Amino acid sequence: MKIPVKIKAAVYKSPGQPLELSEIPIPTPGEGEVLIKVAATGVCHSDLHVLDGEMIPPPEGFILGHEVSGWVVEFGPRCENPHGLSPGDPVVVSWIIPCGKCYWCVRGQENYCPYAAARMPGLVGINGGHAEYMTVPETAIYPIPKGLDVHNAAVISCAYGTAYRALKEAGVGPGTSLVVIGAGGVGLAAVELAVALGAYPIVAVDVREAALSKAQEVGASHVINAAERDAIGAIREALPQGADVVYETKPTPDLKIALEVVRRGGTIVVTGLGASTIEIPAMHLVMNGIRIVGSLGYKPRTDIPELLALAAVGKIKPEKIISHRYKPENINEAYNNLRRGKHHRALIIWNP
Repeated sequence: MKIPVKIKAAVYKSPGQPLELSEIPIPTPGEGEVLIKVAATGVCHSDLHVLDGEMIPPPEGFILGHEVSGWVVEFGPRCENPHGLSPGDPVVVSWIIPCGKCYWCVRGQENYCPYAAARMPGLVGINGGHAEYMTVPETAIYPIPKGLDVHNAAVISCAYGTAYRALKEAGVGPGTSLVVIGAGGVGLAAVELAVALGAYPIVAVDVREAALSKAQEVGASHVINAAERDAIGAIREALPQGADVVYETKPTPDLKIALEVVRRGGTIVVTGLGASTIEIPAMHLVMNGIRIVGSLGYKPRTDIPELLALAAVGKIKPEKIISHRYKPENINEAYNNLRRGKHHRALIIWNP
């Protein structure tokens, strides 16, 4: 595999500014790192929190893109290559890279590892995948099974990973009644995964007809357009006792619907990172025994291999939630369309 000297990358400038497509030197893998030829990166709402200044801004010149797939190019010194990978092998890149030995990691909570929080590719500390090539610690990569499209597999590392962990934290399994509020990339992945886990009924709520049609396609038993109907009333009609689990996937959660439709003793799970403040009536919470769970990302060492296995046997089909594919020169158009709600999930194709 010929390695170029210069590569294209979409470079972060400052909050509120578009990304700048530039030519930069190709990164060199350091100790314990691997060079990846990027196939695709997902266009995720978490990136908008960074671009719009809602999160601590990265330094100028940083490269976003945390939902990544690609091919191994070369290993840096002192790599152990635990998966036995060779140049050209397709991989998914995790944006959570746990240390494996801190207080949280040894207790099975590796998604809250403080070491990982300081070095998240495409978010904090490590340049991401909005480039033709990237370097990451070798512990960030997971082999893609044969038969899976390497570009489509990118969405495993955020949309599906986030949804999978949230459903697990909420205890979703066979017979769980589930309401998914928001049918974007994470919400659609949650519906599809809930079907694979045996949940039923599954109610999807959104204000976009295209999103609701896609939710039905991936397995929702009921869909509710909150712009046209009283969502709370419609959910109660479908689930008179309330939902076992309500998953609020909205980027800026408010729990207004969730608190009214979760059953007594039920669970609300939240993954949105927006800068919203949630008001919760204490009496309602206590009298109804409602459990509210925040869920960050996923546990990469177990969740990513499990998701890849589910995709390999056809239990989930990532291509179903991917609605748009963009060339790198159209990356700012992709984020503008995300703001307008035009995507289910979109990819930037860096190398065909």
